[in-house]
Amino acid sequence: MTSDREWFADRVAIVTGGGSGIGQAIVQGLAREGSAVVVADVVPASAAQTAADVARTGGRAVDVVVDVSKEDEVARMVKTAVDRFGRLDLLVNCAGNLPAGKPVVDLAEAEWRSLLDVHFTGTFLCCRASMERIAEAGGSIVNLSSSYAFKGRPNGADYSAAKAGIFGFTRIVASELAPQATANALAPGPIDTPRWRTGLDPEQLAAKRTKRVKDVPMRRLGRPEDIADAALFLLGPHARWITGQVLHVNGGEFYP
Repeated sequence: MTSDREWFADRVAIVTGGGSGIGQAIVQGLAREGSAVVVADVVPASAAQTAADVARTGGRAVDVVVDVSKEDEVARMVKTAVDRFGRLDLLVNCAGNLPAGKPVVDLAEAEWRSLLDVHFTGTFLCCRASMERIAEAGGSIVNLSSSYAFKGRPNGADYSAAKAGIFGFTRIVASELAPQATANALAPGPIDTPRWRTGLDPEQLAAKRTKRVKDVPMRRLGRPEDIADAALFLLGPHARWITGQVLHVNGGEFYP
């Protein structure tokens, strides 16, 4: 049986949203297993720092500044992977932005489009630009959905809709990549990331954490590494007969 290290060695991955949070943890996990990683992020400093950290520990990474909602920037990202490392095997779509946090009646069209453009259209553009290469390589795609795609998010119609769309889209990508390659989705529960902590002072953060943890049977928030472990499983040799699926990683908070 092929080991994870043997499988990931010399493979090339793109991770969008790779400069922080879940994306960064996935970058680090892939690099530890021997893959070269394109760290794609809209924040230049975050992408550069994550790539530098990988290089400092002996891994291979290059940073690319990309807005995944822009077709030309996505094309440049994929070209960078192929030009720099000679191939493309793996894609993880993790880029996202914050929902407006409003009920539907108060949600402006521009706010709706802003979130869907990044989460949903960005996933589409990145998959479309990468699928031919990934199929040739016999690789894998993992798209980040959310438990809110299945249970809904109060004042988050934009976010829930985008994440539900990602799951439906992933099924089609899986059918079009088969039998050469796989595509699956991850649906994280509450994960303690910089985005999750945005705008909160220490007291507010503690209150938010306490409120969320009481609904999680495992009695803690998820960590980015929890999602990275699941992503590497779906990208790796032990998931070669798994495609078109969604893996819920939420500490038992939600049972689909």
